[in-house]
Amino acid sequence: MELIGALAAGLAIFAGLMAVLPTRAQPAPGLGQRVRAMYAARIGSARALLAQARLEISPRSYLALSVLAPIGFGAMGFLLSVPMAILGLVVGAFVPRWYVRYLVGSEARAASDDAPRVLRAMVNRAAAGGTYPDLFAAAAEGARHRWVKADFEEILGRYYANEPPAEALVEVRRRQAGRNLALVYDALITLTRTHQPASAAAEVLGSLSEAARSNQSIARQAAAESRGLRLQAAILAVVIPALFLYLSVANTELIGPAMSTPVGRYLILPAAALLEVIGIVLSWRVTRLEA
Repeated sequence: MELIGALAAGLAIFAGLMAVLPTRAQPAPGLGQRVRAMYAARIGSARALLAQARLEISPRSYLALSVLAPIGFGAMGFLLSVPMAILGLVVGAFVPRWYVRYLVGSEARAASDDAPRVLRAMVNRAAAGGTYPDLFAAAAEGARHRWVKADFEEILGRYYANEPPAEALVEVRRRQAGRNLALVYDALITLTRTHQPASAAAEVLGSLSEAARSNQSIARQAAAESRGLRLQAAILAVVIPALFLYLSVANTELIGPAMSTPVGRYLILPAAALLEVIGIVLSWRVTRLEA
């Protein structure tokens, strides 16, 4: 009995120690695995951004351009000075994303203009007793923007190809840059996933139609009020570099201190270029009232 008790006590102590001691940590992923995961994440985010911008280029080409743009801008800046090369590298790293973001904003504004028409067409078709394919067809007929029309035609085609409508809607939803149309797709996804009849969509889409018209009215008012500020910012962004280029051709002696002296090449010129870039970025962000 003493031997059995000792074995039981030993097993209890061993079990307690195993419970208290930390388990062996999983081996950390290697450098190659981390690089591949980071590259896959960059490819995924680039694919989503390009889909919203409606650009027909591969994510790998976009990432390659994101690498080549800083090199090109840095090489142009190096012709003037090392600080200008550093500034060129920084600016070049953001130029591709800024351009794609600009295209995404343009698509969002165009889609927002189409949202009330699309909603009105679907509400009328649902109130008339139409089915979900009828709603998609009505949206494609009522849309004026080519991508909005193409998206609903694609959903209709996938529906007739026996693909579940919720899956097709989720796939097309990822490309939507406009918030109003994104809400429309979210509502349609919920309705189709919960197997609601098309008659129930009339009430839901009708409430969204009122919200879309209100959002569109506010966006147009904000855009009208900020149009003058955007024009002023664009003029200043173009005039100042154009004046510098004109003086470099017409009167080189006037800008000689900024181009030929070490203080000008390494301090004045980079500071002026940096302030120009900061001014453009801040002006663009401040005047984007409609976003």
